[in-house]
Amino acid sequence: MTRRMVFWGLLAVTLVVYVLLVAVVGPPMMALANGAAIPDLRATGYDTADLTTLLTTADPGFPDAYAKVSRSWDRAVPILFALSFGYGLWIAGGVWRVLAVVPVLMGAADLAENTLVTRLLLVGPEGLDPAVVAWASTFTLAKWGLLPVSILLLVASFFKRRPETSEV
Repeated sequence: MTRRMVFWGLLAVTLVVYVLLVAVVGPPMMALANGAAIPDLRATGYDTADLTTLLTTADPGFPDAYAKVSRSWDRAVPILFALSFGYGLWIAGGVWRVLAVVPVLMGAADLAENTLVTRLLLVGPEGLDPAVVAWASTFTLAKWGLLPVSILLLVASFFKRRPETSEV
């Protein structure tokens, strides 16, 4: 199996798992949130007041449901993303190998965000620590900032110049 086939296989698995997360898991989570914004979907970040609103507006089962999703589906997606996009950049060679760190950082930020948000939601509105909320929001901002950069880098790597072969 060639490196390109491995990349396309990883990318396909990543996209299937992501689509399942969004299409199958997302709607019930949104319903449990009762219209309140879910933290890891907020590309502009959030604060303690935002999480308090979510926790007081959402169905009582929302924190446990979020924890279950963040420990399964939403753990798989950032890992698969980091692997597929990072590997895609790595096999492009040259400077692209250094840039492979970008999707890995994005995946790490997403995992950190999921861990912190889960912890915050499970303690309830009375237990929210503003410092932990700030860190969680920072990881959310990092994730959303690094996502388009990762996509652009991967797409750009497809157009890299191929070494010219000389004919004798």
